[in-house]
Amino acid sequence: MRGFIFVLSTVFLCSCIYGEEAKLKPPLKSPGSAAQIVDSSQQIADMIVKSRIPVFLDFWAVWCGPCKILNPIVAELEKEFDGKVLFLKVNVDIHKAIAGYFRVNAIPSIFIVNDKTVVKVIPGLQPKSVYAAALNDILAKNASSKPDSLSDVKSAKAQVQ
Repeated sequence: MRGFIFVLSTVFLCSCIYGEEAKLKPPLKSPGSAAQIVDSSQQIADMIVKSRIPVFLDFWAVWCGPCKILNPIVAELEKEFDGKVLFLKVNVDIHKAIAGYFRVNAIPSIFIVNDKTVVKVIPGLQPKSVYAAALNDILAKNASSKPDSLSDVKSAKAQVQ
């Protein structure tokens, strides 16, 4: 019984001493804390509006399993459509304003924007062929309506960056 009382009194005393000290210290912030994250949705919106080539918007989050599966597919598409399509990844946890504007309510969600207009929405995880077909369709429509030259693509990339 004496041992139990000793342990209990020691725990109580330590909690009083160290508990007060812990309250006086400011909370530690991790490098990726919310205080350091900046919502740059306006910059993303500017890139979309100024782009002369179609924009492939990938809305994702770090904690999203299907988004992680989609990442290598998007990387492959980016290589295939280099110079023809602008690829932007939008983290919905950080860029809340742009996600709200597009009314993203599930991720992953792909929005393809052409001439400041959403022309295709692809919800959820799909096979690579679905994304490639959508991009090819949009590029084919653009080619029939406008002359596509390498200088146009280069100037569009320069304006966006």
